[in-house]
Formats: sequence, C-alpha cells, structure tokens
Amino acid sequence: MPPSQSSIEILRGFGTFTRVITRGKRYEKQPIKAFVLSTLSNRASLHVGYTVSKKIRTASHRNRLKRLMKEAFHAKKTDFIRQISSGTLLEIVFMYNENIEISPTMVRFSSIVKAFSALCSMIFTD
Repeated sequence: MPPSQSSIEILRGFGTFTRVITRGKRYEKQPIKAFVLSTLSNRASLHVGYTVSKKIRTASHRNRLKRLMKEAFHAKKTDFIRQISSGTLLEIVFMYNENIEISPTMVRFSSIVKAFSALCSMIFTD
C-alpha cells in the first residue's frame, strides 16, 4: 500500500494502552515487546504507542529509552506501512523489557533497531 493512503498516529490514553496490551497479540524480541491489536477500518491506519516500566527508576532513563524506541520506529516505519493491508486499523504498543542487569545508559540504538526489524517481520508473517 502506498504511504500516501495510510496514516500513522500516536496512541494516547491509559485505557487505550490497557486495551491493546490485554487484548492484543504479543510479540517479543529482546529488548522490546510489541502488543498488536488489528481491527477493521475504512482505511489503512497505524496507531503507535511507547512505554517503559517504572522499574527503570529515573524518568530521564525512561524518557531516553522511549526516545530510542521512537527513533527506531521512525527508521523502520516504511517497513510497517508497506505491510498494512487496506481497511485495517493496526494499534501497536511497544514496551521496553526491563532488564536490571543492563543500565539504561548502556542500551544502544542499534540493538533497538534490530529488534524493530525482527518485530516487523514477526507481526506481518502471522
């Protein structure tokens, strides 16, 4: 599907995140989990949200991890858009897996991009 016919929006609201996480299908590629909920719609649309557990203690570390996830998605968004079928609303919540052994400052962008690539192929091969 051409990118001009689909839209990407930010997923907002606690209730929306909860609905996607509880009802959606879960995919995991360290260090990211993806919860995907697909519904019928009048046009192709992608709603994306990002979350990091409060087990990552400082807000600055959580914000850094969310920023890295947003940058990784932006780098791979054409792969996601290309795979969406027309008439589908795809809601995705990307969650950073809390890994206590690794400091949030040691997480590298390249590992998150690799995880997003793997998640894209996992999501759309089902």
